[in-house]
Amino acid sequence: MINKRYKGREDNILRITVSEIVDVTGGVILGEKTEDKLNKFVTHVSSNSREIEKNSLFVAIKGERTDGNKYVASAFDNGASVSLVSEDMDEETLEKGVCIKTDDTLRAIQKLAGWYRKKYQIPVIGVTGSVGKTTTKEMIAAALGAGKKVLKTRGNLNSQLGVALMMFELTDEYDIGVIEMGMSEPGEMHRLTEMAGPCAAVITNIGVSHIGQLGSRENIRKEKIDIVRGFRKSGILLIPSNDEMLNAPDAFDRENVSREADVILDDSQIIYYGEDEKCLIKAENIHNEDKGVSFDVDIPGKGKHRVSLAVLGVHNVYNALAALAFADIFGVDIKAAIKGIEEYRPVAMRGEFFEKNGFTIIDDTYNASPDSMKSGLSVLWDKKCDGKRYAVLADILELGQESERLHREIGRYIAKNNEGTIKTDVLITVGREAAYIAKEAIKGSAEIKDGAFVVRSFEDRADALDFLKSNIKAGDLVLCKGSRGMQMDKIVKGVLDD
Repeated sequence: MINKRYKGREDNILRITVSEIVDVTGGVILGEKTEDKLNKFVTHVSSNSREIEKNSLFVAIKGERTDGNKYVASAFDNGASVSLVSEDMDEETLEKGVCIKTDDTLRAIQKLAGWYRKKYQIPVIGVTGSVGKTTTKEMIAAALGAGKKVLKTRGNLNSQLGVALMMFELTDEYDIGVIEMGMSEPGEMHRLTEMAGPCAAVITNIGVSHIGQLGSRENIRKEKIDIVRGFRKSGILLIPSNDEMLNAPDAFDRENVSREADVILDDSQIIYYGEDEKCLIKAENIHNEDKGVSFDVDIPGKGKHRVSLAVLGVHNVYNALAALAFADIFGVDIKAAIKGIEEYRPVAMRGEFFEKNGFTIIDDTYNASPDSMKSGLSVLWDKKCDGKRYAVLADILELGQESERLHREIGRYIAKNNEGTIKTDVLITVGREAAYIAKEAIKGSAEIKDGAFVVRSFEDRADALDFLKSNIKAGDLVLCKGSRGMQMDKIVKGVLDD
């Protein structure tokens, strides 16, 4: 059940006063402190001065590249009435709106978001993991949306700032929230859960994304498991049965999780999903088809049902299982939930298919990790193809000292899967780190006849594009993937616009 509208919100429009902002954040009003200023209210929250609506709270974030304090005046000009700042402002700026100074505007907006979240008792599902967060979030929302009004994370608002901004979108019209939580540094997950307050969560996997910052997969696991700290007393945690780190005998021992998380887990339910006997939600008879993957799902008390997804790959079967598990937990009719996930289509640059001149491009360029790159390759190999299969792979960033080893591992993965039957006809790499993929793939493919496996490495993206455009033909299938910073979407665009 959800709360009735609380005092201060009318017609589902956010309404937070300056007085409340000051009290919650511990900030100080710059200039003269008057009743008029204290009673002023905001109806929107934004950190982008160019996307300000009337009566917005502008949050001036000071980052490595930009300083939001420089854009406060512009935000006021665009309609903001209040700004959270970390520096003193000149008189001209103070005449335009109310400035509340805090030592750390990011921490301040997080406190405000957590305070605001507590005004609503609607359940929130937290979604985290090294790979597949966005797709899993979308499938959960699709399944739950068959019977409930769902608030889900928009776009990439899964960071310390993004989750805070999402909390201000809560209204009493929603029955449940599905909030994606990304992290890249120690302690970050705790701050995310403080804001979102999930009562249930799923950890999709423990990979090596951000291992450069966190040091080890064990540290990544510890950080991800901390999502349960948002449960407060008890909750439900979904775990995939195919993740070695989450299924290790000691995965949830006290030394591997924070003391607080361990205590909470004592009173929480852990549900496994996947293909193993121990799974409460189980997939059977998985079959890859031309444009998707189908499987039987076995749900206790609900029987077996056939599910046909419009996306390829076993990893998407697992994403769908998590979605159906939550649908069952939160009382959504299973048949309706299945219909919901069957209507799911990939988010932009996350496994989208494009066809032109008889060839097909898989646009999986939003981001990359070693695990997601392997998943992308499995989609390339599983999809029917009348011509050649091209893998266009760029650097995976933020791997720290493990970068060379992990890129070489992908090369060995390609070579191993080329044994017996060629699954990757042409491998194109972009970037210095991705060159290790090519080197290892060549080394591991020594037995393949000359010409059957073509490998080309480029440092420049434009050169890779030129080679691709000169060689692809009707019937070919092309996978493009790499970290967001490598801008591999420009290769996709370059081919499609040709």
